[in-house]
Amino acid sequence: MAGSAYTLSHAINKLTKHDAINLISTTSFAEYPVFAQMQDYTPNECRKITEKADVILFHSAVKPYFQAFALSPKKLENKKKYLYFHGSEARFLGKEIIAQADEYLKEYTILVSTPDLLLGCPKKAKWLPVTRSFDEISKIGLNKRDKKALKAFKQPRQKVIFCHAPSDEIKKGSKTFYEAVTRVMRELPHVVFTTIRNQPWQSCLKIISETDVYLDQDPPFAGSYGIVSVEASVFKVPSICKMQAPVIDVIKKETGLNNPFITFDNVDRLIAELYLLANDSELRRNFGQNLHDYARQVHDEKPVVSKFLELMEEK
Repeated sequence: MAGSAYTLSHAINKLTKHDAINLISTTSFAEYPVFAQMQDYTPNECRKITEKADVILFHSAVKPYFQAFALSPKKLENKKKYLYFHGSEARFLGKEIIAQADEYLKEYTILVSTPDLLLGCPKKAKWLPVTRSFDEISKIGLNKRDKKALKAFKQPRQKVIFCHAPSDEIKKGSKTFYEAVTRVMRELPHVVFTTIRNQPWQSCLKIISETDVYLDQDPPFAGSYGIVSVEASVFKVPSICKMQAPVIDVIKKETGLNNPFITFDNVDRLIAELYLLANDSELRRNFGQNLHDYARQVHDEKPVVSKFLELMEEK
């Protein structure tokens, strides 16, 4: 789930007097930190951890947890319960998972982690953006003073680095980026292409921090943007992804902000954008700053935790 459970719990602990943890059964492609791994606890211990909570977020699944922990719906009756949808689970299994929530949770609120999911969710949902700590992530790698020292010694870099994180090559539309970048690199030898796969989160962030342009996704459905774009925004790295007009409209409606992403509708348009970005550092800086400003208002810890606390106060 792109580390969403961990980063939200971490932000709640840091910014409020509440205690929050994430309890997960699977690892992500980026190896995000976790508070508790289910494999390290007995089902009985997992059940007691769950029953002790006042607020529970079920991330894209319900029935498996009730079965694995032998949870009792009755013991969760007076707790705040949320079904937090992420990406493909909502698109392809949404109705099935909601039916499970209706059966086991009874009263609950549906949350989605990306704005495009508001368009196709079978039931009314609210957008709770995945959060990232801008202050913590910005400390990855060299600090400003160290970078200044390095700049004093080395020659200006001539390379422009494009980066893509194909967590799922089909859903991310990776083939489109491979084709586009290959064609650009044939004519622009200063362009370098790298990918992020199965690495610790800190390593992923370091790669992103050294990137000039992040290539997000060309999904085979009406998608928006992934969490790596948010991480890239911390370092003012511009991001390019395909987004349909209804999704852009939802972002504007939900945030009041203009779309900060570089968008395209076909591979030829993508190639044209890559040429421009590869040859214009000022253009990259402007798009990177726009994305940084947007993501700081939408995805940084304070706005997300504030929004979540507001949701908890709702009847």
